[in-house]
Amino acid sequence: MNILEVGAKIKQMRKKNKMSQDDLATQINLTKSHISKIENGKATPSLATLSKIAEIFDVPMAWFVIQDQFDGISIVSKKERNETVETNELGYQYELLANKSYMSNINPSIVTVHNGAENLAPYTHDNDEFIYVISGSITLKYDNKFYTLEEGDSAYFSGKKEHIFINNSEENSKVLTIYVED
Repeated sequence: MNILEVGAKIKQMRKKNKMSQDDLATQINLTKSHISKIENGKATPSLATLSKIAEIFDVPMAWFVIQDQFDGISIVSKKERNETVETNELGYQYELLANKSYMSNINPSIVTVHNGAENLAPYTHDNDEFIYVISGSITLKYDNKFYTLEEGDSAYFSGKKEHIFINNSEENSKVLTIYVED
């Protein structure tokens, strides 16, 4: 384990989560000074400390200590992309396209928009969202306006305004969705 790399990864996650050294120190019962030493490679975190930090940032502890075999790249082949979230209350099914959401502020997935989900309430979230219709056709209800998007069409919008996808096709529609965190 290279303590400089571990410290750099901790700092990366702390900054990504808009957290100060003092905030992190308070959550894991350390001093700000000790967090600074860890981030600068002047102190090695204990496994207990590393475990707490991993839990706070919702990443596997191994991410801090194991060299990524892809050197900063996440490749997910179609045959390995079987971690599909079950259909949710909106009538959507999500297929995660990257298994390293802790590496970046974007989260790509393929959303399958099922038939019969026309009377659902729009929702909001804190992220910007980019969508690209892979197949089929959807109506994007956004801020009480309706937009028809066909295969090949795309949209970029703030998730802070109410929105929902409604399928316009006889078959299920597929939409590439990328959430962009601030």
